[in-house]
Amino acid sequence: MIKPGIIKKLKTYDDSPYQILSVYLGVDSIQSPPGEFLLKQFHSLIHQNLSKEQRTIFENDIKRIEEYLNDYIPLARSLIFFSADDKLWEVVELEFYLPENLSVGTSPTIDPIIQSLQKYSKYLVLLVDREKARMFTVEQGEIVNHSEFKGDYVPQKVKSTGRVISGGNYDTNFRHNEELLQRHINNAVRAVEVFTKNEDIHFVIIGGHAEILEKVIKSLPTNLQNKVVNSFVTEVNIPLNDILLESKKIAATIGQ
Repeated sequence: MIKPGIIKKLKTYDDSPYQILSVYLGVDSIQSPPGEFLLKQFHSLIHQNLSKEQRTIFENDIKRIEEYLNDYIPLARSLIFFSADDKLWEVVELEFYLPENLSVGTSPTIDPIIQSLQKYSKYLVLLVDREKARMFTVEQGEIVNHSEFKGDYVPQKVKSTGRVISGGNYDTNFRHNEELLQRHINNAVRAVEVFTKNEDIHFVIIGGHAEILEKVIKSLPTNLQNKVVNSFVTEVNIPLNDILLESKKIAATIGQ
């Protein structure tokens, strides 16, 4: 994730009296690319975009980036360098992909990062079943915070003790379980409200068992309910990273 204040810092180098090398490396896949791959990508960009004279000017910068990549442990999908000899050296790692690019100018090329930060704004993922709720916020493709609420288990099916047919009344046990389920959902929603207090949530994705998804959405406070963009059926007790990947697929389709 990009460090706070880095964009503001890079903007101070606008219209500098010297040339700045901006290099975007990465791969559009789930896994982080290894250093060897990024090194080859870097060399390819050098040959495509730098003249022989520019390679001489940026000799020290190129060497420093190569050394960084030789020791790089894959942690991100995009790796971005801003370098100008001893005047500027900044490395940005992003969990999402930005197209590879190499440019030279008197200002660092930061527009792709700024645009991506708007696209990959913070969102909430909420999973609810009949026993608990799991919730986490995602920003720039990474989980920022997560929490869990656990209530009393609400049975899904019960043996009928005798349905009263006349008048169209529902079975007492069924009605009681529905009341318990709604109480459980309401308690989970209160936990969500506490979890998201003072958070700038741009949209919400809901997951869980199919028969309760609509109940969960209707129970959310208006400020979150209006931000629900999609829902998906899932078990709640699955690895957090699996849920994250599913949420990313949904987020990618809504034009954040």
